[in-house]
Amino acid sequence: MRNRRNTRRKNIVLDTITNKNFIIIVSILLAIMIISIVIIQCRKYQDKIMLAQQAEELEKQTGEIFTSMEKDMNEATTASGEIVRTSTARIAAVGDILCQMDMVEDAYSNGAYDFSSMFSNITKFVQNSDLAIGTLETNFIDGKYSGVGKYNSPIEFLTAVKQSGIDLVSLAHNHELDYGIDGLNTTINKVQEQNISIIGISNNKENENKDFTGIIKEINGIKIAFIGYTYGLSNENELTEEEKLIANIYSEDLAKKDLEYAKENSNYIIAIMHWGDVNTSTISEYQNNITAFLVNNGVDMILGTHPAVVEPMKIIQNSEGKNILVAYSLGNYISTLNYDNADVELILNIQIAKTSDSDKAVLQKVDYTPIYVLDNGTKAENRFELTDMKQLAKDYANGDTSKISRQTYDKLIVKLEKLQNIVNNK
Repeated sequence: MRNRRNTRRKNIVLDTITNKNFIIIVSILLAIMIISIVIIQCRKYQDKIMLAQQAEELEKQTGEIFTSMEKDMNEATTASGEIVRTSTARIAAVGDILCQMDMVEDAYSNGAYDFSSMFSNITKFVQNSDLAIGTLETNFIDGKYSGVGKYNSPIEFLTAVKQSGIDLVSLAHNHELDYGIDGLNTTINKVQEQNISIIGISNNKENENKDFTGIIKEINGIKIAFIGYTYGLSNENELTEEEKLIANIYSEDLAKKDLEYAKENSNYIIAIMHWGDVNTSTISEYQNNITAFLVNNGVDMILGTHPAVVEPMKIIQNSEGKNILVAYSLGNYISTLNYDNADVELILNIQIAKTSDSDKAVLQKVDYTPIYVLDNGTKAENRFELTDMKQLAKDYANGDTSKISRQTYDKLIVKLEKLQNIVNNK
């Protein structure tokens, strides 16, 4: 009997201990859960505050680079009673226009190519100008398409570029003669069929003066000369000296000759330079040397291309005290290159003004719109899309998570800050 009583007591004690342990364990788990929930909610609250702050910061970013003290040049009357009027020209400038093979594959469906969806989100920024310009770094010839080594794209890509708002292109780039003179002539004809003006070639058919390699466009009464040059050609060793002459390979003699004609026949001169190192935001000594020569010989603006990334922009003054914009690289208008930050582009918004009592135009205002090449993944109906980078980030910060992931958003915030620092040369 005694053994049974002892056994019962032991069982009661064990049950009590077990129940206490269970209660302790459950209490600890509940405490952990409550603490975890509190931590998660605190983090969500902190994250919400951070997103709100980032949205506010994004709202403040203007993209402004330069605004003239005389930007509001209204009509005035001279002492003799003559009315002085101000004309303005708005130009949208983009960088290199490329077409890689994954873009070609993305555009192909049901036996045809359609690239229009890649540009549709940002067309409004390009078309909101009197003239949109860029560097067309590909060819359009019959045969195998290529987005590396030799560049050759479907004609539908050119159609989409035109529909996006591009009016004038430089063909002065290192892939200009990938397919020889015949390939270049074929490309020229197809570009002109799209009613896109061309610079960066010798013997330009749009010029009355065959010795001038640029063209002059009159925009709202302002005559603007556009000239374009490349540092060289990728297949230079395969070409004869005669073949190279058709490409505008930069030289001081060639540039000086074009600038002399442009100064006599225009109010403003813009040079598009294909130069620099392909994957760096650092300005090279070569670029600085060319800049000094062009500025000293009368150029009013330099727009750089070739680097796949954006490089700094500067406002410098020439010997006459005139403000000269030098954008060392605008990056790529569109590409799918894998270089770091090659997915960050910009559209440069330029405003030039001229008063009726002057034969020279001046830089009035410059700002930029950040653009991002969004990759929606191989399973998406439209994989690659040019997007308004700042708006994309703002939408996410304000609660719209349907377009991008948090990982992409965090990347955009970092890239926007880096872009702003690069542009402002910080």
